[in-house]
Amino acid sequence: MVIGAAGTIGGALLQALQTDGRFDSVIGLLRQGVPMLDLLSEASIADAAHAVARIAAPMRLVIDATGFLHGGGMMPEKSWHQLDAEHMAKAFAINVIGPALLMKHFLPLLPRDGRAVFATLSAKVGSIGDNRLFTNTAREVT
Repeated sequence: MVIGAAGTIGGALLQALQTDGRFDSVIGLLRQGVPMLDLLSEASIADAAHAVARIAAPMRLVIDATGFLHGGGMMPEKSWHQLDAEHMAKAFAINVIGPALLMKHFLPLLPRDGRAVFATLSAKVGSIGDNRLFTNTAREVT
């Protein structure tokens, strides 16, 4: 199963797993899918886990390819002057709390015997070039 299957990385992982041939079935979950999964709603995560359990448990592989960097008028910070509490709270909710809640509800669907993997990743990070922005800001402050 790939959670976040509508994203670039999640979609590529879903396609690779579907064509791999080692899995009987491959499921992709997304915000606008059925079942709907919204990382900002624990109830939707629990509902999605229950729906998946009815059709695909036990699972041997769960990949969380979700993440949030910007959107809805929010852009990544290029300076500490641009830090915004609302943006930071949303990023924390999606990038930290969301994956923890996914584990809470999906880890019980993995078998206790044999090999099983729950992997969570995010490519929602700044570029290497952005690192220089923070270095330059640090120099200005000192």
